Amino acid sequence: MLIERQVLILQSIVENFITTNQPIGSKQLAENIDFSSATIRNDMSKLEKEGLIRKTHISSGRVPSEKGYRYYVDYIKKEYELSNSENEKLKELDNDKYVSENNYLEKNAIILSDLTDCTAVILAPTKTDRRINKIEVILLSSRSILVILITSIGEVFQQNYKLDADFTAEDIAEVNKLLQSYFYDVDMATAHVIIHGELEQYLKDKVNNYNMIVVALNRLLQNKIKKTIALGGKYNLLKQPDIDNVDKLKEVVSLLEDDKIVELLDNNSDSEELTSIKIGKELALENIDDLSLVSSKYNTSKGQGIIAVFGPKRMDYSKIMTLISCVRDNLNNNLK
Repeated sequence: MLIERQVLILQSIVENFITTNQPIGSKQLAENIDFSSATIRNDMSKLEKEGLIRKTHISSGRVPSEKGYRYYVDYIKKEYELSNSENEKLKELDNDKYVSENNYLEKNAIILSDLTDCTAVILAPTKTDRRINKIEVILLSSRSILVILITSIGEVFQQNYKLDADFTAEDIAEVNKLLQSYFYDVDMATAHVIIHGELEQYLKDKVNNYNMIVVALNRLLQNKIKKTIALGGKYNLLKQPDIDNVDKLKEVVSLLEDDKIVELLDNNSDSEELTSIKIGKELALENIDDLSLVSSKYNTSKGQGIIAVFGPKRMDYSKIMTLISCVRDNLNNNLK
């Protein structure tokens, strides 16, 4: 455990680096902390041995290590008080609460990104218990089908599909036999997997041109399980000095694709906790360990969604958590 003085020194190093992106030495710390440079140097040495701070080169000051950021987030971070301008910016959301859900989510994401100078992501709410009650294929003509999907919460989706080959009533009966057998009370994502496994193999043996039916079913399911994403400040990450070479830039651009963002949030949002903070290597990104993700769940009558801010490890965690909390309360109250 750190003593109080060492905690104060670590806090000062972290917060200085968040603000300046520059290492700090004992003399500079002594200007703001009421201890001698010698005492501070001694404690910095201990903090370095604990792996909480590090030198950028042999004669430099210190910067936080990943372990240091984690200690700061878990044990030190202080409450952040919003400024008048930040409060005014957040109030703009009240003026737009009657627009469409997608536009409202986008406005929240844009304001969150503007206030953090990071990339903000909001996943639209989805029912966590959304399961399939029934899928049925109806033959409208030899080259036209209607696919109907009914969920456990009473939603009904249907879509017409034109086919490039003839199908018979017997073909469609074979399809529906399997759908009735395998898809009752199955969650939407699992059904997507089944289509490309058992269903596809079965139809291959039973129905000519089976792949057309698979494509139709797949399209309907994909449209209904795809999560809606609102993105703010998509390229704010690319402006960060922490992303300092072309390879990192390419990786970040790739991460900002919709499917990868959803996967990132699904993999890094703690299932037990309301708010989750993943720092550097904790994100398990193959070629980047300079980024952090702060995410939080919000709940509406339409289900549960996720708010997240994606930025450099030296992000202002206290400020970002406070702003995410404000946006979460806003969505909980206004997204019906």
